[in-house]
Amino acid sequence: MFASRAITFSALALILAVFVAAPVFVLQASPYMQPGQNWSMGLLAGGDLRLLDSGRYVHRSWCDICPNQMIVQGTWRRSGDWLLLQPASAERAERKLRVATIKGCPMLIPLQNGEWPKWISHGTVYSRAGDRCAIELDMAGRTGELLRDLQ
Repeated sequence: MFASRAITFSALALILAVFVAAPVFVLQASPYMQPGQNWSMGLLAGGDLRLLDSGRYVHRSWCDICPNQMIVQGTWRRSGDWLLLQPASAERAERKLRVATIKGCPMLIPLQNGEWPKWISHGTVYSRAGDRCAIELDMAGRTGELLRDLQ
């Protein structure tokens, strides 16, 4: 009788431990629950970049009509005015993003085939999550002059 109570108590303690500890491990495993910054780019297609304080990153490409999202993970580091993203997969090349503030708007500007984008818009640069300033920037081409000033 004592053995059956001990087994029951042990089983209940194990179940309780799993239900208490599992969410803690799940929250720590999720990059979206760890300290960091969110950046986004695009309207109908684009990407979300999560820079973790630990030096890791997660990039999720998305598209309204695409069947699958592409997720890339790796490490990031800052080198002067550049943010360097090194994917965990050796098959992917390192990405360079220029860290800039234009017209009071913080942004990350990706090089496109080694070249600057022709103009700055929400579809061509990453803006911090919640900031609407990249959407409000002039898309008529005059922001190209601002890009030339960064070079």
